[in-house]
Amino acid sequence: MRTEKMDKVRKVWMIPARRFAFISLFVMAGFLTGCADMTVYLHRHLYKPVLPESIVGFYKGKQIDLNSFENVDEKTRKWIYYSPDKRVAYQAAVPLEYFVMDCFRDALWLAGMSVLKESPDVNIPDTMLIIDHWTDAEFKFTVSVMKNNALRFRNQYSVTMPPSDHADPAKMEKSAYEMMNKAVLAVLGDPKFHALFK
Repeated sequence: MRTEKMDKVRKVWMIPARRFAFISLFVMAGFLTGCADMTVYLHRHLYKPVLPESIVGFYKGKQIDLNSFENVDEKTRKWIYYSPDKRVAYQAAVPLEYFVMDCFRDALWLAGMSVLKESPDVNIPDTMLIIDHWTDAEFKFTVSVMKNNALRFRNQYSVTMPPSDHADPAKMEKSAYEMMNKAVLAVLGDPKFHALFK
């Protein structure tokens, strides 16, 4: 008899508990995306670099150290950046700085470079990137390069994308990867960045 009463009590409490868990997950999802109308999920392995032969020919066989990538844009969240009107959230599976680093590393590998991490060789260009501002319309970032224990290069880049109609998540995801490719090409195609590898 006592067991039956206990079972009834458990069932009575389980229903509110399940509802609470569901509501909590819903609220947490809204918190993470900033209550955007739509979330576009980005996957670093789906970024496929597209590099012209001139860039591949120049950088092939050269070495680079990707040391530090940092996000200082306070209008983003750890894994998320937004459209300018905040209607769309772009959520990566990793923190944004790691997402960008992985995209750059894949592009450098495709260019035939040897990509190192914290190499002790001071002759290898030690590259750092800071995310200054990021929406689906503009990606602004600063690249600094140390070589022979001295700052040899520092430049801010800005790449822009045409306005999105916010109607097709697949197209918006593709546009996000294209933005990353434009960022990579902006750096690798910079004559002053070139000079560090001659």
